[in-house]
Amino acid sequence: MNSPVEEIVSVTEQLKEVQKALDLFKEKQQKRESASDAAVEFVEKASLVLDRAERKEIRLTEDQKRRIRNNLLKIRSSLVKNQEN
Repeated sequence: MNSPVEEIVSVTEQLKEVQKALDLFKEKQQKRESASDAAVEFVEKASLVLDRAERKEIRLTEDQKRRIRNNLLKIRSSLVKNQEN
């Protein structure tokens, strides 16, 4: 297992990537552009981070996991709504 400092750096970098993907999705959504590519990117990155946390490869707080899952649900619901229109 990595040292605590290496693990913090790893988790930080992964969460930054998840946040960037979420920000891109929100930006495209606000501009009413097609956000599906950004949504897919966020879902992929967030899912990888959650999978690693579940396998105990990285440590996330329950709040961090909850927030990522909530964003996944919001994006899914947004995509479903857009497909219906």
